[in-house]
Formats: sequence, structure tokens, C-alpha cells
Amino acid sequence: MEDIEGWVAAFQRAARTTGPDAIADIAQSAPHPTREVVACTVAFRGKPDDRAVRSVVLVAGTTQHRLLLPGSVSGSPVWSPDGSRLCVLAAADGALAGPVVLDADGTEVARAPDLGGAAEMARWSLDGARVAVVVAEPGAEISDVWGSGTVGAAAASWRPLVRPSEGGRRRLVVWDVASGEHRTLTDLNVWEADWYGADLVALVTERADEGGWYDARLVRVSGEGRVTPLHQERFQLARPAGSPDGRHWSALTGLASDRDLLAGSLLVGREGERPAVVPTAEVHVTEHRWVSETAVLVIGHRGLDTVVGTVDVASASWSELWSGRATSGTYQPELGGLWPDGRPVLVLEQHDRPPSLVRLPAEGPPVVLLSSAGPGTDHVRAALGPTRTVTWTSTDGLAMEGLIDLPLGEGPHPLVLHPHGGPVGAYQDGWIGRDVHTTVLVARGYAVLRPNPRGSAGRGAAFAEAVLGDMGGLDVQDILTGIAHLVDEGLVDAERVGVVGQSYGGYLACWLPVVSDIFRASVARSPCTDWRSFHLTTNIADFDALFLDGDVWDDDSQYLSRNPLTHHARISTPVLLTAGLRDLATPANQAEQMHRALAERGVPTALAIYPEEGHGVQAPPALADQCARMVAWFERFMPVE
Repeated sequence: MEDIEGWVAAFQRAARTTGPDAIADIAQSAPHPTREVVACTVAFRGKPDDRAVRSVVLVAGTTQHRLLLPGSVSGSPVWSPDGSRLCVLAAADGALAGPVVLDADGTEVARAPDLGGAAEMARWSLDGARVAVVVAEPGAEISDVWGSGTVGAAAASWRPLVRPSEGGRRRLVVWDVASGEHRTLTDLNVWEADWYGADLVALVTERADEGGWYDARLVRVSGEGRVTPLHQERFQLARPAGSPDGRHWSALTGLASDRDLLAGSLLVGREGERPAVVPTAEVHVTEHRWVSETAVLVIGHRGLDTVVGTVDVASASWSELWSGRATSGTYQPELGGLWPDGRPVLVLEQHDRPPSLVRLPAEGPPVVLLSSAGPGTDHVRAALGPTRTVTWTSTDGLAMEGLIDLPLGEGPHPLVLHPHGGPVGAYQDGWIGRDVHTTVLVARGYAVLRPNPRGSAGRGAAFAEAVLGDMGGLDVQDILTGIAHLVDEGLVDAERVGVVGQSYGGYLACWLPVVSDIFRASVARSPCTDWRSFHLTTNIADFDALFLDGDVWDDDSQYLSRNPLTHHARISTPVLLTAGLRDLATPANQAEQMHRALAERGVPTALAIYPEEGHGVQAPPALADQCARMVAWFERFMPVE
């Protein structure tokens, strides 16, 4: 494995090499309300092994101005309604992030006092005098989308992990910028909030743990802290917002697997009226923002396409501004805003193009304002073949789609299936270098299939909800028919098929070998392997209670019937399992149990637990190690030849 370790480390180091501006990534674009200026968050990396440092940058034409707040990392820029000031979230000298206000040229105007935690989001009041801040106290749980664990500096190694956590709530704080005064408005745990006239619309629960989010409801919070119920859905709500005139509120609604990963319908309400879903031309919305008293700018999926458009809530009329296979955001489409001419501005990427800040004209290619391309881009491109859209038909006749990443050279290729997490997630055609596991596999000569089976986002509520009470059921048939289609097309070798996945994808990496014997090797990262012990040890037990049929203690329920550990005797596929010791969502015991069960039966298996990692591996040395073990596992049991 030593040679593979060296190759993977060298490949990833070369892929992290940035250009002369040292830009490693671009995100969170915020166009100025009236000027041709965009504030965005840029990750800078001087050398391949350096830690990337985030800063807010002002981009105007071909010039960029990095806002250097002394000793700080910064992000999440938000302009005041009149564009005279910019609020960013900045953390100095290892402290927790707090809001900082700058003038339109980037000079610091005010800095919030210590708010008692990490500021996670900030929103300007309609008069530009106050900023509403969601503050996560130390100990607050982090969504598994962002790695799980808790907010705050690492405690002494001897300190216990206390359940329920001591503190760790999310508070809604209003900060008066001129006076510096601030107050917490409610004792409820507040996940997200926005101004709703002189009041606020907030997503709240009594519980502060991560699992509580699944039952969050919308409320109105007055300036005096009075709470009035607004709405609760059957499934989940996210991204509450208020119209500029304070007459309407809005939110996204749909079935979600994880906080910060909801794609759904746009729900709009008004005082005294029943809220209703506004049609968005079959777009599964991931973010939205009010741009006038009646118009909402949205971004989301429509199949494999990313779509930007506006919907008028008064007439229910839709205006599509742009659509294409390129996408934005780390996990799902991320909204930017509008240029003064009304055209969208956002960060865009595609399999062969790393993130760039662009303006989307009515016709023609995007106008690039800032790019993250560098020598690392060329290194990745040179090592990989094309990424293609693939479509097929499942066992019940339902049309399926996904992406296949091909290595250089002629096929048929060995294939590694790479199902996404969730299960309500989706693959889109983003920069391939962002997916390091897929990238190194393709560079070593493996084709990688990234399918969007039923349960995936992007094809409406019914398609997403089809996985409810059927995890590991028809979605597995969708995947297996996709593999058979690629074999029939002559692209892949039926005798060399493997699977790798994380989270729900890690569950499938253990469940698929129970269902089918076509897999020659499996790599399960941060998996769920036993739903019953998962329920008893995870911080999101509300997830399995929502998605599985039956009671956790019922031996006839899906807690056992769709459980890899229950049926581990059917597994003959060699399985490598990896996990992070700090993962609260899919605890390391899930990987440990399956490893022991397979080892005692003599099935080839290996286990790697990363002591400083959470849900997924992020630190470059640990990530290189995990990728090297993955490559070595596949090359051992299904070599490229």
C-alpha cells in the first residue's frame, strides 16, 4: 500500500495547487443592490499543503479587493437593503465567528460584542439599523452535512461528551449596529430566521439537539419576543424569508434527510391567509430570496439541470432566467443574486470547470468575473476522461438518470458505483475535483457511476418521497438496472464491479452486497450498518423514525428487515469500512459492528477509524490515507489490469 499512499498523496497535492492568485474555491456570492459589485467568499491557499483561509472579496469588473479583517477568516457577506453597508461573519484568532459591518468600500464600521457563541447567519432589518443573528452556543450540534460534531474549540481530552448537551442552543439575537446593544428574543431554539416587517419569521423547536430539527415549525417573533405560530408541515421546512414590504413570508418545504440539505417546494404565506405552494416550473428549489414585494428569485434542480428563475407570488407566473448542466454550491445549487440589469450572478462550476463567479447574460456563455482555475485544474483534467449523462429504465419502467465518469482509454472499464448520501440528495454535474474519491478512482482507471435513484432530489416531491419507508428497496433496483445498462452498452466489465459510498451511500455499500452478488469489493464510509443500534446511538434518531417503517423494537419492522447487520451472513463481498470517531450522526460503532461480524465469518474486511474526524474525512492527511486505502482495496479485489 505504500506506493499507492504516495501516489494518492502526490495526486491530491498536485490537484490542490492554485494559480497566481492562490484562489482555491469561491462561494456565497452577494451582488450589490444597485452597483456592478459582488461580494463573495473566497478560499485562499498559498501552498498545496496549507490550510485554506476564507476571506470576503469585493469584485468589480476585472479588479478584486480582499477585505482583510486583522487576524480573521470571514464569509457569508450580506448587503444592507440600500447597499451602503456590508455585514460579514468573521472569526479572529481562533475565536467563534461574529458579525462585522463594513462600508461599501470594505472599511470596518462596527463589530458586534461577544454574543456568546458562533454566528451562523445574519440578516439586515428593512431599515438597515439592526442585524438579526442566529448564534450557536458552544456545544451546539453541527449538521452531518458539514461534518457533525459540536460548535466550539476542542475541549480537554478528558472531558465527557454529555447527553443531552449542557447548553448548545441556537439563539435569535438582534444587534443594534449604532448603539452596540443586543438582546436574545426568545428561549426557543432557533435554526434559521429572517426579517418579516418589523418582526421576524423563524424556524424553531423546543429541543436543541440535531434530531429536533426534523419537527421544526415556523413562528413570528416580535421585537419584544412575543411568539406567534405561523405554520408546521408534515415533513420539513427550511430557509424562512420575509418580503421587503413585510407582507409575505416564505419557506421551502419537502422531505429532507439532513438539515441544510432540503430541496422542495416554495411555500408562501400572508397574514390572515392560508399558506400555499407557488408553482416553480418543476424546479426542486434549494434556495430563494425576495427581490421585490411580490417577486422571488429561486434556484434549484430540474433533473440534472440547475435552474434560476423568478416567480411572482401575486400572479403565480414563472420567468426562467437560466438553466444548464453547470451547477453551484458544494452539495446543492446555491443562490447568488441579480446584477443591476436583472441578470443572475452566482458561482458556477461543471465537471471540467472549477468554481467561477459569473454573470449570466440573456444569451451566450457566462461572463466570468473571478475564477478559481489553476495548475491543479489542469492536473485533474489531464488524468481523467469525460463525464457523461447516462439514462436508463428501472424494473418498473421508471426513467432514471445519473453521471458516469470515465477514465482515459478504451473500455470496457472496471466500474465503481458511488451512490450519494441522504437518501434525499442528488448528484449534479459539478467540478469533478471537488469529489476527491471519484477523482482518484477515475485517475487509476476505474469508471465511476453516480446515480440519482428514486429518493433523489430534483424530480419533485413524489420522486423524493418514494424512498420513504422503502430505503434499500426500489432505489436499489434503480441502481442495479443502471449497472446492467452500462454492461449492455459495453462501457463496463460485469466481472469487475465495486461500490463505495458515504452516509446513506455507506449504508448502500453494505446493503447492496446483501441483495446482489455482482459486487467484487465494497468500501463503506461513515455507514449505517444496524438500524436498531443506530437509533440508540445517533444524534438524529428522528431520521430513522421518519424513513423506516415500523417500531425500533418490532422484530418484523424494517429496523431488522432492511438491516445489513441482520443479513450479514449473505455478504461474501470483501468490505472495507471507515468512520470518524467524532461523528455523532453515524457513530463509529456502526462500522465496527459490521467489521467484527464479517471477520468472524471469514469474509475479507478491514476497518479504519479516524480519531480527529467526524461525518466524512476532511483533513488532507486523513483524506489521502482514506483514499489510498480505498484504491488499494479495489485494486486488490478488482484490479484495472
